[in-house]
Amino acid sequence: MPSSDAVLLALTISIFACGAALLSHRFYVVYHGWSLGEFGYKPHLPGILGTALMVFAILFASSLGWPYAIVPVLGGFAVSYLYVYVFQMWTEAALLGPVLAALSIFLEIRTPV
Repeated sequence: MPSSDAVLLALTISIFACGAALLSHRFYVVYHGWSLGEFGYKPHLPGILGTALMVFAILFASSLGWPYAIVPVLGGFAVSYLYVYVFQMWTEAALLGPVLAALSIFLEIRTPV
């Protein structure tokens, strides 16, 4: 696997992890009845954004081939679990997921000829 493929897979893992963190945090907050802050009047938005990021990561990784589509799922869930539940970090940092997704679209990864 070329190093550009590894960079692409690492980027898709982080995008999927951001989406999974947003989705799980949304259900955790609603379960406990906490306020969602600015999303309080539309509690479904973090879930929709998280799901969209997860689907985007899978489709983007599948551009390398369908066997690579499993990497962001497994890696993303592992990173998300460590970030949200083990280290109990600031979940709102997962809002960087859309920025990473936009970056991955405009990032042109070329392999040397």
